[in-house]
Amino acid sequence: MTQPSETPTPGDAASSGVAASRATAPGPGASGPGASVPAAPEVPTAPGADAGATVRDARLTWLVGGSLLIARAALVLLANGNAALSFPGMGFVLDGLWAAALVVFAFGVRGQGSVVARRPLGVVALVVAAAMPLLSDIWWAVFPIAVWDGAVAFVAPNATTVLLLGALIVATVVIGRAGAVPHRARWVPLIVLAVAAGAQIVVSIIGVSLRGNFVGAEFIAATFFASALGTLGVLLLGILAIVSAPREAPRPAAPTQVFPPAD
Repeated sequence: MTQPSETPTPGDAASSGVAASRATAPGPGASGPGASVPAAPEVPTAPGADAGATVRDARLTWLVGGSLLIARAALVLLANGNAALSFPGMGFVLDGLWAAALVVFAFGVRGQGSVVARRPLGVVALVVAAAMPLLSDIWWAVFPIAVWDGAVAFVAPNATTVLLLGALIVATVVIGRAGAVPHRARWVPLIVLAVAAGAQIVVSIIGVSLRGNFVGAEFIAATFFASALGTLGVLLLGILAIVSAPREAPRPAAPTQVFPPAD
């Protein structure tokens, strides 16, 4: 199963103060005129807090979360391009990277950088979306699908997919509304999810309609393309999270004395 992302994502970095994320992640702070990338979000800080440390923690959240998403997408693309690069337990590694990225984006580092601004609904949705693939891997490893009757073997995987999709929809909507990522990127995670999930749904409908009939190379290619969309979406969100990571405002230069002081 391919998971869209979720993607990371004004920098969520501003939770206490990256959609997401990732890619991707939504948030306040739009880029200025002519800017090629979303402007880094402003990170509010609590009275007396070290503003520099707050922004550094938020930036670390987005850099770590984005890197985890990129690592997952890169492994999938490499394995699809060369089967020799696959290895036993690769599914657990991929889903572990996915889970780690979403948890980082949900909670942030020391409370900073959450792409959902640590809103309870968004945090719960991201945690569920993070855990479902990994828990499914563990469940089917312990209880192989072959030991279940036909009805359960069909319903269970589809039920987990629906639950994952629902959690991702909730999470991406919260990312878009929380204002924790740059303005231009705040709805990117939801758009990526819609495209990837839509492609998978269309291919699934076609597959059901072809049941019992010859499945040609065109359908196999369409299935591969739909799966690739999800992987590329995760890659996009990871890159977007890194590019949009909050940055510290430049410190003003010390005043320069042009003339000697008057006596």
